[in-house]
Amino acid sequence: MFKCGDTFLMEDEDGYERHLWIIVSPPTNGEMVVVCVTTQHEKSEVLVKLQKGDHPFLKWESVISYRYSKITSIDTIENAIANGMAKANAPVSEALLSRAQAGLIDSDFTPNEVRHYYKGLKTK
Repeated sequence: MFKCGDTFLMEDEDGYERHLWIIVSPPTNGEMVVVCVTTQHEKSEVLVKLQKGDHPFLKWESVISYRYSKITSIDTIENAIANGMAKANAPVSEALLSRAQAGLIDSDFTPNEVRHYYKGLKTK
């Protein structure tokens, strides 16, 4: 069963590079909010910057790219892991989880439906 702070690696839409995804909400009614960690580039959003060592998967400077945040079902992630398209990874620290959650609300790039869904969870 998934919980806040758990992570998984999943291939991008083209089936190439694996990105680290962080679960930032508790699973509710079979769904959860996830955010994507990507390598930092010149035009990256830098609201939440991550350094090598902030998580065992990170080997270089990275950022949370809130534009890719989404609401996903537990079944989707479990099926991706079972089919080899995703792989469970080490959870993030409480400090990193808190930064990721705060950034989800603060980022101008978080999709509105994700932000509203997440805020709704926080008020329950």
